[in-house]
Formats: sequence, C-alpha cells, structure tokens
Amino acid sequence: MTLIQSQRAFGPFVLSIDEIRPHLLNPRLKESELVKHIIDMSMKFTVKRDKIYDYVMDENAVSAYTAFYLPTNIPKLHFLLSKLSNETLADISSRPFIDIGCGPGTYSLAMSLLFQKVPSEIIAVDSSKLMLEQTIKLLNGFFPDVNLALASKFHQKKSDSVLFFGHSINELGGTKALDLIATVDPEYVMWIEPATSDFFLELKKMRESLTAHFDILYPCPSSVSCPSSWCHQVLRTTHDLSLERISQLVSLDRKILPIATMVMKRKKSQTEINKPVITRYLNETKFSFEYEVCLHESGENKNKVIEIQKRQLSKDEEKFFKNSDVGERVDFEVEKTIGEKLRVKLK
Repeated sequence: MTLIQSQRAFGPFVLSIDEIRPHLLNPRLKESELVKHIIDMSMKFTVKRDKIYDYVMDENAVSAYTAFYLPTNIPKLHFLLSKLSNETLADISSRPFIDIGCGPGTYSLAMSLLFQKVPSEIIAVDSSKLMLEQTIKLLNGFFPDVNLALASKFHQKKSDSVLFFGHSINELGGTKALDLIATVDPEYVMWIEPATSDFFLELKKMRESLTAHFDILYPCPSSVSCPSSWCHQVLRTTHDLSLERISQLVSLDRKILPIATMVMKRKKSQTEINKPVITRYLNETKFSFEYEVCLHESGENKNKVIEIQKRQLSKDEEKFFKNSDVGERVDFEVEKTIGEKLRVKLK
C-alpha cells in the first residue's frame, strides 16, 4: 500500500536561526530586536495591511523576516515536491528555476537544500532591492557556486524552465500572473499561495485557463474542471528549537501551515489520471476514518466521502491516518456504497 511519497529524493531541510544568522543582512540582530520586528510584521500582514510593504525597505526587518519565515516556509516546498514522482522530481531539479516574488530567496534556497544540489540556473525576481540583496547573501553563503541572476521584473521566454510563484500571485493578481506564464512559456508552473477561500477563487480561474496548455500533476486527480468552491492543503510540521522559541515569544503557530499549491507540466498528447487526494478530514470513530477526497470518475473530478476501516490497517498505517495532512494522496478500491459514502479498501 502506498500512502505517501515522502523524503525520497531530499536532503535535510530543518534550519536553525544560528545556521541562517551569518547570512542575514544584519547578522548582529539581537533576539529582542528580531522578536519586535516579527510582531510588527505580523500586525501588518493581518491588520495594518496599508503598511504591509514597509518591512521590505528596512535592513533589520528583512533580516528578521528571513530568520523566522524562511526556515518555517521551506517545509511547504518539501510537502509539495514529496507528492511528485521520482521521474518528475529529477526533471524539475535539472531545469532553470525562476523564483517570482523570491523574497529573501526562500524557495530558491529550499530547492537547493532539498535536492542537495543547486538548479542549473536560478533567476530570482523581486521588486525589493533589499530582498534581492538578502537572496544573494543567502544563496552565495550556502552554495558559493550558484548560477544566480537577479531581476526586479522578468518578461522573457524561457521554455525549458520551472516558473515558481511563492506567495506572489497573491500580490500580482491572477491576470498578471497568467500574462507572465504566457510570456515565459515554461515547462512547469508551480505555486505555493495563501489558503484563503476568497483567494482560491482567483487561483481556480487561473487553473481553468492554464489547463488548455498544461496538465496538472498535483493536487488534482486530473486536469478537467475543479468541483470545489475551496480547496487547500494543510501541512503539519516541526521546526528547530530556536524557531519554536521565537514562535512562542511572538505567539505565532508555524507548525500547522494551510497552503494552496499547484504543479503543472506542459501538456502531453495523453493526459494522466492521478490518485485521489484528501481534501478534508471529516471524522474518526472507534472503527474507521472518514475523509472527503477529490477523485476522477466518469471523465470528471468529483468530491466524494470515503470511509477507511481500521481493521485493514497496520499500527503504522493507523498512526499515519491519525496524523495525515490534508493534501495526501490515497489509492483505493470501493468495497461498498453506503448512501453517498464510499467504504474503501486501500491498495
């Protein structure tokens, strides 16, 4: 039985603040200053949104953002890549990586750490000069031989590339993001974006537009229309103790991370059908687990409720389902239909 494609091709991705500190714009930033900047940024991200971009113009704030948010965001990319086949992972890791809205270089660094090698070329794109300076310092610090190019904007065709959006479609808007994809004409489009219900509708419009030219590798079971009004993934993770300490000091939980993700590849002649994906946890009883899943059936993507009987599970498998993330793939066959619920047997 295959429950999860995990860790296979990846190296360590847990970073401590001490490991990052030498590569910050201000490596001498005190913990008290770091905490103050993170609390201030958190307020701007959630309440004072008219001042949301102020932090990118301050060296200490960029350093604090990097120290806290970069290592706690890296597991999001690990989660996303762990859902892809070995063949796809090898292909992605060999291509130029265009990081749109790169911030301090979070996902460019994550790609290099997770695969234990740097992509053939990294193009980091961000409108903030300080964020690009932080990207240079981080990437050169961890990987001195990186082939790194920087840009405040990017509008060039690069059809062999992976075009990646890390919380940047949220800032660009769907229309500009689609225009950029059309211009670059990449082999792969990937995104990790906020998991809000309102923003999902924007991402869904993009999805429907892009499926004329791209196949969906994750999370959807196929590239036909999406049946959901809100779909996202939820990653449960842990971090280095230095980050857990800061999380407590600033009262921010970074161990449960809702995200909206997508991996698309240039369309082939024959579209693949992917395994069903868990879209919502519903219930656990003494005898079973219940989930909503998205699956491909009769030429459509559909949301269905499944019941997994515990008697068929080993102790390790039962533990997996107790702690599983929304967004995991499952493979099953239907044993019995009970009203609108499917009792299934895992393959």
